[in-house]
Amino acid sequence: MSLTGNRRTAVLGGLALLLVGATIYDYTRAPDGSGKSEPAATGPARPSQAAPSQGAALAREIAELKYFIAHAAKVRARYEAIAVPYAESVATFATLYAPGEPPGEAAKKRLLELMPAGVKIGDVLVSQAAPDNRGAIWLTATLSFSSGDSAAFEKAILTLGDAANGMLWKELSAAGDAEHKNLRASGQLALLMVENAE
Repeated sequence: MSLTGNRRTAVLGGLALLLVGATIYDYTRAPDGSGKSEPAATGPARPSQAAPSQGAALAREIAELKYFIAHAAKVRARYEAIAVPYAESVATFATLYAPGEPPGEAAKKRLLELMPAGVKIGDVLVSQAAPDNRGAIWLTATLSFSSGDSAAFEKAILTLGDAANGMLWKELSAAGDAEHKNLRASGQLALLMVENAE
């Protein structure tokens, strides 16, 4: 290898060591332990500025956990203050679903559970949930049901359209068959599916 080649290798090696040293310094001098610092005024962006390392992310998580541990009593007091009002506000919702449970499947189950005895429900089609739901999703269910019991039929219509249950009728049509003594209804139901936080 020529002298020029050796010199170039030495310069590049020195530059690499300088960048490694600058990166280490950058992560160790941040006051909050997050590994972030003010960007350099001149020169190209360092690797630490381009993308945070896993070590920096871990340090941030540890700092957050330490904060919550140090303020555990305050967090507990605030939770206790809002837990009861929250539980009371959603207690009547028939449209609550467990974390990890698909909202569409939960909607079908709740509709079947709400149907009074003596009412026969047909196929239930539920619209697809939006991908970014943040714990609350509006779904639309298309369904039909029938009954020979007028009291049960009326109860089904009122229960499914009760906003306190988390549901409202968007469309509803009902008809009666006097010859067969049967009542039929079909329509679209809006359901506010709420992920249970308890």
